[in-house]
This record gives sequence, structure tokens and C-alpha cells, in this order.
Amino acid sequence: MARDPILVVIFLRGGADGLALVSPANDPDFIAARPEALRTLRKGDGAGRAIGQSVADVDFRFHPAAAALADLYDAGDLSLIHAAGLPEATRSHFDAEARIERGLFGGALPPGDPSGWIGRWLQAAAPQGPMPALAVGAMRPASLLGAGAAVAETLGDLMLAQGNWLAPALRARLATGFGDHGPLARPVADLIGLSDMIGSRLWSEEAGEMRAYAPAVAYPEDNPVSAPLMTVAQSIKEDLGLRVATVDVPGWDTHVAQAGQFGQLTGWLAEAVMAFWRDLGPLQQDVSVVVMSEFGRRLRSNTSGGTDHGRGNVMLVLGPQARGGRMVGPWPGLGHDALEEGADLAVVTDYRAVLAELLTGHMRLPDPSAVFPGLSQQKLGLWG
Repeated sequence: MARDPILVVIFLRGGADGLALVSPANDPDFIAARPEALRTLRKGDGAGRAIGQSVADVDFRFHPAAAALADLYDAGDLSLIHAAGLPEATRSHFDAEARIERGLFGGALPPGDPSGWIGRWLQAAAPQGPMPALAVGAMRPASLLGAGAAVAETLGDLMLAQGNWLAPALRARLATGFGDHGPLARPVADLIGLSDMIGSRLWSEEAGEMRAYAPAVAYPEDNPVSAPLMTVAQSIKEDLGLRVATVDVPGWDTHVAQAGQFGQLTGWLAEAVMAFWRDLGPLQQDVSVVVMSEFGRRLRSNTSGGTDHGRGNVMLVLGPQARGGRMVGPWPGLGHDALEEGADLAVVTDYRAVLAELLTGHMRLPDPSAVFPGLSQQKLGLWG
């Protein structure tokens, strides 16, 4: 039976170095700007996997720790969009995250509008399932503002008391206390319904605890990205009506000693995403994944073995519906005249153009202006 499409948004908090993740390995300006430790090389132990593409006469390569992403790209499941980002320049994490998650620029909506881009999609699409949106973690990201969303690290966190004397009393108290309380009645009823659904499927009365999730493949251990993606996979498989999920991966603010830190983060990301994708099996047909960050890093490394806040970055789109195995969008180059302020990879693709094509091509949204008002359409050809 065909299922509704699902979008998974993985946000790399801290400003991931897209030029290290997907490197123009033979670009003389890139080579001159960074030591070998902060570049992906073409030969030797630091060599990365070559990326077949027709965007530019450049030897782009995946970071050596991103071998699993290279496998997905070579299989035709992964697309890359380089030099993407915010249309408005800022090097503040707080400002960049707020702007990129709200997705509103140039006075498109009144300043007091609190919605995020996913929240506006939820308003426009009005999905009816018991759990249409899930933020995996302790906090709801700003992208989900303006619509209801479950916030939890595991599905068990969404259950009310189970298997003890508190359970019926808590449900009765919630129902009587809020059942006639105007705007709170529906959310409370939804909470009780979702809790009961999860409990009926995952709670073991004999053991007195949640049944452990049994993925179809082994996720990498000691990898902090594995657990949240397992929660997403389980939510999809349990058919809870999930339409969009968000996962945050922190730690990408690599001002100091970037080489080791970035390699570890990239390996965690790549290996966990591959495990998640394989775990979905035939459900891959229903799912697209986008990986993004608030901004990239500067072209030139600093004196502390790291890179500072920059502008353009690379976005990753995973999903069989997209025309994968390609780099999409223009490449501005790294010559001095092509850089923003003579320092940063220029933004030539508005990140919203990527998300808009995800929403129209995969999520079947008829009009992206409902989510990104005022966006000038930049056709990338991710679909069709």
C-alpha cells in the first residue's frame, strides 16, 4: 500500500565545513588557502572518493571519512548542491539558525509571525495522522514553530504512565481537567491517543517495559547520530502517521584543531545515515532526507588549525525519487573575484530553492509560496 511521503531534516549545528565535506580537491586557490590536514587530497592516505559530476571542470571529492555517503552517491540515491545557503549574509550562529529555520526574508511576512518553514508546510498540508511531526531530541527547532510537533528522544518518551496504578488515573485526570478547555482539549486528546497507540504496539506487559527496537541492520555503536535516526526509522515503520522528522547533529563549529574533530563527525554522520537508509529497506521509496547547516566555513584556514564562520555550503539530498548521483546547481569557483568579501565561498543557490523542490517534488506541495513567500524560483532539476 502506498504511503504518504516523509521528509527527514538533519541539521548540522555549528556551521559545517562544506569545503571539507565535498572538496574541490584540485583547485589551486583551495590548495593555497589550506594545509593538507584541512583539505581532501587526491592521493595517499588522505585521498577522498572522486565525485562524477558535470557542474565544473573540478575534481570534487568526498572527505575520506564520508565513504558511506560516496557509496550512496555512486548508487544514484544522493544529490549534492554546493555553494548553497542564506540569501542574507550573517556569521552569527544564532542569527543564521533563526533565519534559515524561519525561511522568511525581505518582509515576506510580518515581523511578529513566529512560524518556521516546516511549521508552515504542516499548516498547508494539514496531515491527519496521530504523529505528523517529530523533533528527535530535547527541544523543538525553530523550523517547527507554528504547528504542533512531538518532541522526544525515543518513542517511549511520548508514552504516559504505563503498567502501573498511575496510568488510568493520569489519563482520567487529563481528560477531565482539559477535556472542555477550549484550545487545549484537542492537543490533550491527541497526546492520550498517541500514547495509547505507542503503548499498544511497543509496551510489553510481561516485561513491564518498552520492547527494544530491532532494526533490520546494525547501526554503528558509540555513534551519537545512530540513536536519533533509529528513533526516526522506528517511527516510520510503526506507521504513526509521521510526515516530517528533524534531527540535530551538534559540534560542527571547528575553529580549533578541525582535522580530527571534523573527521570524526563526518564519519558518524555518514555511517549512521547509511545504516538508517539500509534499515528502511523498501520504505526508502517513501522517504527523502536533506542534510543542511546554518553556514559554511571560510576558504582560508586560521592560525589555530581550524576554519572560521563563512557563507556558502553544501547541501545533501537523499532519496530515490530525486535524480541522484549528481551535483546540482552552479559552482562559482574560489578565485578572489568570485569569493564573497574576498573570503568566503559565494552563495549562488538559495537554500530555500532546494527545500522548495523537496516540498513540491517529494512532499507533493502544489505551491511552495505557502511555505516560502516571496521566493524567486530557481529551478535546480532535483526532480524530473
